[in-house]
Amino acid sequence: MTRHAQVALILVNNSGMGGTERRYGQVYAGLRRRGVPVSLVINESLLAGLIAAHILPPGEPAGLVLTERFGRIARRLEPGLGIGRISRALTFALRKLDYLLWCVSVGRYLLRHRLQAMHLVLGGAYLTLPLQLVGVAPPAMVSVVCPSLREMVGIDWAVPLYRRALRSARIVDVLTAAIREAVLREGVPAERLRLSAGSCVDVTRFHPGSAKRPWVVFAGRLIEEKNPLLFVEACALVASLLPAARFFVLGDGPLRAQVEEAVRRHGLESCTEIGWTGEVEAILSEAMVFASLQRMDNYPSQALLEAMACGTAVVATDVGLTRRLVDDSVGLLVKPTADAVGHAMVTLLSQPDRAAAMGSRARERVIQQHAMEAYLTYLEELYDDLGRRPADASHHG
Repeated sequence: MTRHAQVALILVNNSGMGGTERRYGQVYAGLRRRGVPVSLVINESLLAGLIAAHILPPGEPAGLVLTERFGRIARRLEPGLGIGRISRALTFALRKLDYLLWCVSVGRYLLRHRLQAMHLVLGGAYLTLPLQLVGVAPPAMVSVVCPSLREMVGIDWAVPLYRRALRSARIVDVLTAAIREAVLREGVPAERLRLSAGSCVDVTRFHPGSAKRPWVVFAGRLIEEKNPLLFVEACALVASLLPAARFFVLGDGPLRAQVEEAVRRHGLESCTEIGWTGEVEAILSEAMVFASLQRMDNYPSQALLEAMACGTAVVATDVGLTRRLVDDSVGLLVKPTADAVGHAMVTLLSQPDRAAAMGSRARERVIQQHAMEAYLTYLEELYDDLGRRPADASHHG
């Protein structure tokens, strides 16, 4: 692929913003900084979220911004529908109707601009399927960030579509060895798979502050997989033993109302902040402890990596490949119970020197294993492979 070939990074998710979205927002900004000819295809609410999070600058010239006609209706309905399962299903379905319109918009964009390759992330994998099925799409790379397609896709009927997107891709970029094995089980040939050496964090933005405070932070989408309710239960124990502690639930999502109710039930309103902020690094830089409580795997959680880059000690559930990132030199691994998580938090808050030493080692680990520039170089090499003719690419598999 020549330096003048254009790649479309198609990053789409209209159900909220989490670590994957932030990761690839930073990747896009980094590729642009390097002069890589990549254009961004993104939905309007996600673009607004990345701008609010200071990942992309205001007025960022995206190649195509997808309008959320049904998503706007869903946002207007949500306050009056409550938090029941039926209301959540209704607003979710409304948001996904936008994908049907986006398939047309993205197809026109790719054909009009004659883009030579496409990098598909999250919902972007669905939008190019029509073109792929009729054989007129540019070669695709799909980035997979979760070993469970069901967890990543979020709905059973969409799994076959995502599986088809994987099998149609020339390259499948996987973040971990566990994801590689899962993708192999989905029928993707091994020669199409590429495994990154790590994830990526902007360590110039995420760095320790001048002093640490007795703050404990949870950051992530408020969904069951992330265990935000477990975090609140653990915070109740911490507050009973260390009244000076302060807690942050940095995120939004379908469980927000339940999280807010749990905070009220435990009397934590005065010491707990809930909701995403574009200044997350300002909080992480001063926090002493970060809690990563995912049910399946904490590796390599973007929020966890950002917290480690900010020098926080870690309390993490001992699941999946978490030990590849978190060991007793940078934090405490625990069982997923409120008692275990809460007492680990208390241990670190009560020993600030130990927590500071862990935080320092955590930052060094991120710098060594998850540097942004190394990840960008990895992606540029994949883009080069993607842009070659199939006959040429076969010599490099």
